[in-house]
Amino acid sequence: MVRGFAGVGYELDATANPLKRSQLPFFKQYYSGGPNSMRAWQLRRLGPGSTIKYYENDESIEGEFIVPDRFGDVQLEANIEYRLPLFNIAGLPINGAIFTDIGNIWYLKKDAGLEEERFKLSRLGKDIAIGSGAGIRADFSFFVIRLDYAYKVKDPSPDGRYAAYQNKFFAYPFFKGSQLQIGIGYPFIF
Repeated sequence: MVRGFAGVGYELDATANPLKRSQLPFFKQYYSGGPNSMRAWQLRRLGPGSTIKYYENDESIEGEFIVPDRFGDVQLEANIEYRLPLFNIAGLPINGAIFTDIGNIWYLKKDAGLEEERFKLSRLGKDIAIGSGAGIRADFSFFVIRLDYAYKVKDPSPDGRYAAYQNKFFAYPFFKGSQLQIGIGYPFIF
């Protein structure tokens, strides 16, 4: 199964507040990570671009709190998944999957953020994140319960504690660079 997604949103300065004209409204922005997207990252923890951000509970920055959710105006993503039957338990099919997820999110406008947060074709190779993993699926015929375990092969936007791993392949220690995702239904249906 192969899936590709490309999305771009642009605000035409219709927002009344001039401080919020540089990006899409919050509820229309793209995000990446989680059980139905880039599975090696937690929900809304990838991007934008190749920026490094600290989370609220990080002790390395005292007194500074940054919202951990990451959003953008542009999203590119490709998912490759090979699904295979494994065995049956009392007539319940248990299937496996091996997958790779590639993508990221960015801002679009020049005044939306830092240089490394904005989409540029020249930075695409540096900004793309890669995650890979395996999972199992219990197929109840009317819905599927899945458990995916993914590893950050290349992380362009790590948490500030792991800044040394930025854009290095297979840099994370195995359990620090991995994520367990639980989901209902297949990660993508088209």
